[in-house]
Amino acid sequence: MDAAMDANGNLVSIDQAKELASLPNLWCPGELPDGSACGAKVWTTAMHSTKRAAAFAAHHGDGCDEGSERSADAPGDAGHEHAAGARPLRWRMRIGASEPSTGPDGRRRPDVSRPERFTRRFATDRTQEDADVSAQRSFSTLLVNLLARSVPEAVELVIGIRGPVLAQRVVAHARDAFASRWMGEELIIWGKVSGLVRTQWDGLMLRVEDAADGVAILVDKTNLVRLEIADVNSLIGRHVIAYGTYTRGSATQRPYVRALHASVAFNPRVMHRRR
Repeated sequence: MDAAMDANGNLVSIDQAKELASLPNLWCPGELPDGSACGAKVWTTAMHSTKRAAAFAAHHGDGCDEGSERSADAPGDAGHEHAAGARPLRWRMRIGASEPSTGPDGRRRPDVSRPERFTRRFATDRTQEDADVSAQRSFSTLLVNLLARSVPEAVELVIGIRGPVLAQRVVAHARDAFASRWMGEELIIWGKVSGLVRTQWDGLMLRVEDAADGVAILVDKTNLVRLEIADVNSLIGRHVIAYGTYTRGSATQRPYVRALHASVAFNPRVMHRRR
């Protein structure tokens, strides 16, 4: 994990942490399957190592998309080596609850003297096709990565039933989301909320700072309930991310993106449930 959150909801990257004289209290910015914040207390590892990369660590909540997946087998299972293709740099965007873990990821090395029957440890065989796997990612955590500028250039995103696509082909900052490019297409849009208007269906039309063609983000009532947003004015000044189709209002002809359910998130987070 290369980004964490401080008590004010601000992001701190691992590179920034290295420059601090003392580390403030930090929490995991990841998201649990029910949409709430993981909020696990964070510490640092390998800050002065010459062999390992420095990183943040935490005892994450179950299903946190910043945590490592674990095997369902009992502790001590060594598993059995199984040749597989290289693991691609791919994130599956979470729209709803994530699937359960199906095996260890190699971070917690178990006792090699007690292999069980069902667990596999995959060994990379580059003669085979790339493995059809992807790490779970929430839109909330993707926003954290975008703000921390820690999205790998070659990462692919899998959204719903769509095939993998390079992030740079589907993610756009609001200032780059021109109607001539995106009208009628699906995209992940993000930016800073500069204003809002209530809709007649109890949703919110969010205005975004420096948005191209004045494109806005429509957050419907369902998403507002899911995020437990009581004071909508508190959203002004926060960063927002949403996934949906770029369209145009029939009456106003103004462009907007309607956020699909569970794809809208804010930073600083609206919900701060800490353990």
